[in-house]
Amino acid sequence: MSRGKGKAAARPAAHPAGAAGAAVRRAGDGYANALAFLGESSPLLSGGVFERSELTRQTELLTAAYRESWLAKRIIDMPSDDMTRAWYTLSANLPEADLRRLKLLEARHSVKQELTAALRWARLYGGSLALMVIRGEEDRLDRPMDPDFLLPDCFQGLLVLDRAQGIEPSLERVTDLEDPDFGLPMYYTVHLQTEAGAAVRLHHSRVLRFVGRELPALEAERENGWGASELEHIWDELMKRSATSANIAQLVFQANLTTLKMSDFGELLAVGTEGQRRQVLEAVAQENRLRTSFGLQILSAGDTLETHSYSFSGLSEIYEAFMMDMAGAAEIPATKLFGRSPQGLNATGESDLRNYYEMIAQLQERSLRPALEKLLPVMAISCWGEVPPDLEIVFAPLMTTSPNDRADLMGKWTEALVKAVDSGLLSLEEARQKWHREGERLGL
Repeated sequence: MSRGKGKAAARPAAHPAGAAGAAVRRAGDGYANALAFLGESSPLLSGGVFERSELTRQTELLTAAYRESWLAKRIIDMPSDDMTRAWYTLSANLPEADLRRLKLLEARHSVKQELTAALRWARLYGGSLALMVIRGEEDRLDRPMDPDFLLPDCFQGLLVLDRAQGIEPSLERVTDLEDPDFGLPMYYTVHLQTEAGAAVRLHHSRVLRFVGRELPALEAERENGWGASELEHIWDELMKRSATSANIAQLVFQANLTTLKMSDFGELLAVGTEGQRRQVLEAVAQENRLRTSFGLQILSAGDTLETHSYSFSGLSEIYEAFMMDMAGAAEIPATKLFGRSPQGLNATGESDLRNYYEMIAQLQERSLRPALEKLLPVMAISCWGEVPPDLEIVFAPLMTTSPNDRADLMGKWTEALVKAVDSGLLSLEEARQKWHREGERLGL
């Protein structure tokens, strides 16, 4: 909304520019009351600011959070796993034997697992690379990869490198407008963890690039072309939830607070010698260690022991609120993030999951599709010796349907194929292949 919309338009000042004592008035939206300390006059609102944490650059802290916090690990791993869980299908008109060869090539080199790892480390550290290992190209890593020089059985898998390993994008950018990597770094220098400290320069055509949370242009330049860690924008919520959980656990151990009233305890601490104070404290500590639920407490004649029960009412609501904030910040439904069943009248959680899977589909288009469109031609040459002209990637839906719904969809698909064959649009063999692929996609 433009500033001042819905109010009188701001007019030029009647006094000439630069006149002494001229008052400058601003047009703005919102309500403010200086006497009531509302709006900009409120010390509670005006006193808070957002500060740059630069958590993405603290790789040791990110690694510790991923290893020690199950919640941080799930936030990083879950979307990455879901992006590759249903995998993809090819719409190209290829024989089933060729498709099986491609699947075997993927399985032999764990392509799906390596891409999942690359997506995972990009979310954790803000960026990662997957180097396409090509047989016979080991000495040409800093040169453009020419598909015309690739040979059958040349693809040897992917080598995943994360930003924490010291990948330095070059300042030189891709200037070819037809290149999918236009505007991105031309080279990436990887510093290997060896005694010699060797550095390897990789041409952009040989790597699959993944970034974490995307940043504005100036911020991306500050991050040397990378994105931000997915933990950076949820760090405060993660800390609040972790602290709340730890404090609730501590309260369980202190559900009954015991107080010991000693008539001369204050005097001993105030005027007693250091030895006397130490003896009193040691005696109290020893009594506390010896007392059990079924034990005997020995007191002096003037001492009194009282027990105060702690009330846990309201803690569950506070904990639920922190969990909802955590799920909202992570953009993952609470039912999936925390492994809980939906709550509320007639609650199924289906709408939350549908929204989440729509977000995953967007991430697939933004992060996974560019990588696969760059990788599959290389795998096709290695597998078939050529790249089919109609090679197209179709991501399988993540939202599963019931067996009856799948059967209905398959029936409609069969009717459409029969009409296509009758009208001459498809041959019987082409229709049979499409029918089998659709059946595999629906899990029938």
